[in-house]
Amino acid sequence: MATVSEGRYSTASVAKSETAKSFAWEAPVPVNRFWDSISYCVSRNFLNNFSEQELERLPIDPNSSASDKEKLEHLLHLLQEKLATEEAATAPKTLSEIDYARWNRLSQAIYTMQSELGLPESYDTIRLMVDKRPDKSNMLPLHILADHLVKIGKYEEAEETEKPVLAWMDGHERLGRDSPQAVNARRIIARALWKQGPSRRAEAEALIAEIREIIDGMGSGQFGVYQQEERRLTDATIAALEKEAQ
Repeated sequence: MATVSEGRYSTASVAKSETAKSFAWEAPVPVNRFWDSISYCVSRNFLNNFSEQELERLPIDPNSSASDKEKLEHLLHLLQEKLATEEAATAPKTLSEIDYARWNRLSQAIYTMQSELGLPESYDTIRLMVDKRPDKSNMLPLHILADHLVKIGKYEEAEETEKPVLAWMDGHERLGRDSPQAVNARRIIARALWKQGPSRRAEAEALIAEIREIIDGMGSGQFGVYQQEERRLTDATIAALEKEAQ
């Protein structure tokens, strides 16, 4: 598999902005038949776990006509294989005890593939990521967990899990209230509130109004390149919730 210096970013706006490309969560994804059918975030989570030399050697056919399910299963296998190899190399200690950041990146990518494939073990993977945090102030695994909890119907737990994450993101020096991450955190809470039933609907609607107000003000800020995408994601979230309520 060839490495990539230019490629697909999370949005077209980011791809046109050198400043936006420098955000830590942005990295180019190859543009070819294999990757084009896989979402940006899924692709990036996989690629972030391999060096340029490793990417060159990966058994990935850029012209593959495999189904998305087959591609995701292949990527999951490669990630699990890499984790097993690295764990074996660190025995008797685990990789997370030696290099937690590397273990966490691998585990997040494995979770992403499992979640995309609808595998029940995805819940165990994200729970392990939360439990093994050496620094309990690290909120990102909780953010992923809260989204998963909404998907599996644990709405109250999702709400309570995401609330401290939102507070952390709002106050973070590199994120803040108008960051895509904080907007997404509000969407997770809004979904959790809405799905708890009519008694929480007004709270959900108030939070949705707040999300729209934040997005409307994003254009002139440092995250302005994400404004259109955040509006699209929010509209899609609201449409899905309203459809469920019919």
